[in-house]
Amino acid sequence: MNRLLCAIALSFTMAAHAQNAPTDPAGFTEFGAATLRAKLGPDVPLKVKGPLSLQIDDLQVNLDRVYSFCSKNAGECNSALAEFGQKVSAFLKERNAPVDTKSVLLAIRSSAYLKNAQAQLGNDASALKIRQLTEGLVTVAMLDTPSTARPLNTKDATRLSLSDDQLFALAAKNLQASLEPLSSKAKPVGSGKIGTLRGGYYETGRIALTADWADLAAAQSGTLLIAAPATDVILYISESSPTAIDALRALAKTVAAKSQTPLSQAVLKWRAEGWVSQ
Repeated sequence: MNRLLCAIALSFTMAAHAQNAPTDPAGFTEFGAATLRAKLGPDVPLKVKGPLSLQIDDLQVNLDRVYSFCSKNAGECNSALAEFGQKVSAFLKERNAPVDTKSVLLAIRSSAYLKNAQAQLGNDASALKIRQLTEGLVTVAMLDTPSTARPLNTKDATRLSLSDDQLFALAAKNLQASLEPLSSKAKPVGSGKIGTLRGGYYETGRIALTADWADLAAAQSGTLLIAAPATDVILYISESSPTAIDALRALAKTVAAKSQTPLSQAVLKWRAEGWVSQ
């Protein structure tokens, strides 16, 4: 992802300073915990879970990457930890701020990606708000702000006083309003042709807006197959022959290989009731 998903969850490349930081993992963890406690204040629950692993509120925060950096750049470690603490503090402040309903959007991500994101947050973290789209792909309710984009969780939904159905309906409505209408962006393609939709971070989210694809499918004699090789690219065709599907898969593979945000090489066929894996 080009933007920081689950902001601190734990993957930093730090530039900073460590003259006094211990060099062993356990000692470094205690040192890092003390640095963060001083930054976050006494009201933020923080405890050491294990070597290079902290529990801050309901988040698991790993210190492995900053520790690795400090091991190679001892003279810069203290400032790295200070910067790390600043990012943690900013993330917690933003996470605990009131949720603007206009900032709730729908995204499509791989099941593996979201599973990893949930795992990085730790066992005590609130569950992320996701729904299965097809095998290997899920829809996720996101909070999109000027500084970051992160998945919403059960705590967020509670603060919004929304049920799961209401949350995903809101995310879909906001997404639809934020995107160029599919009817003006996606033109029917003929035999042997592959159409391409390019957009921003939420372009593939329109896959979850199943009804929006009905007109394009109708214009292609009822046949519409797609692939989403990257988070900002959707490919589509108007035929379901093995040759056409193989060509779509081949292009999806190429696009995914070149993308910084690859998504899926799966081919999906449109049905009024939802997408079907091919």
